[in-house]
Amino acid sequence: METRIAQITDLHLDESYPKGHQTEGRKRFLQIINDIKKEQISSIICTGDIGESESVPYFFKQLEPFSLAVSLGNHDSFDVVSKHFNRSVHPTIRKLDYTTETKFHKFIFLDSSEGKIKKQQLDWLKKELQSSKDVVLFTHHPIIGLNLKVDEIGALENRDEVQLILINHYKKISIFCGHYHMENILIHKNIKQMITPSVSFQIIEHPNKILTNTNEFGYRILEIDQRSITSKVKMIKNAN
Repeated sequence: METRIAQITDLHLDESYPKGHQTEGRKRFLQIINDIKKEQISSIICTGDIGESESVPYFFKQLEPFSLAVSLGNHDSFDVVSKHFNRSVHPTIRKLDYTTETKFHKFIFLDSSEGKIKKQQLDWLKKELQSSKDVVLFTHHPIIGLNLKVDEIGALENRDEVQLILINHYKKISIFCGHYHMENILIHKNIKQMITPSVSFQIIEHPNKILTNTNEFGYRILEIDQRSITSKVKMIKNAN
């Protein structure tokens, strides 16, 4: 039986940059929700950067009709989000790390909100990878690097350590992430990494500059069965 999940990321609700560029974050968020409903999808995974602390209760209120999982980004606070969502196995280091499982897959949610992965998290990841099931990793920061200016500025500090752990797992691993506000797919050894566009605004792929596109926003639909994981991105244009 096929499972369909919507991945949303980088909402940046009520933050100054989107607002300064006439990007109505809440309006775009609601349009995404309506589109997910039209797709008859009942499960949502958010891979971080929800927005200002004051917008977090609004975010969770809008998503009450859905089955929801969250992975924190660098604009998120564990203390704020954990009041509404807390499945963490690492509360003492204030990281939202946890797993869920289906019959054929293991979903790992890795908190990269600090811009690096702590040793306790790396040890936990190694342990959780000891599974016979196919692994799907949800995290905010990309683990495989890109030859882009945005990667030079925003890369996960110790991603080489994380990448080595994943490569040593040998089995195929699917990564779904955000952070870079673009659609991008990269394959490196046993890892397939899919970066999902932002609900807020996009960053244009460029090796030397940061260029933005505020006219488009989107999300990703995952389709998972026992044999494969496929996905597609849905973009919405000229929303405001």
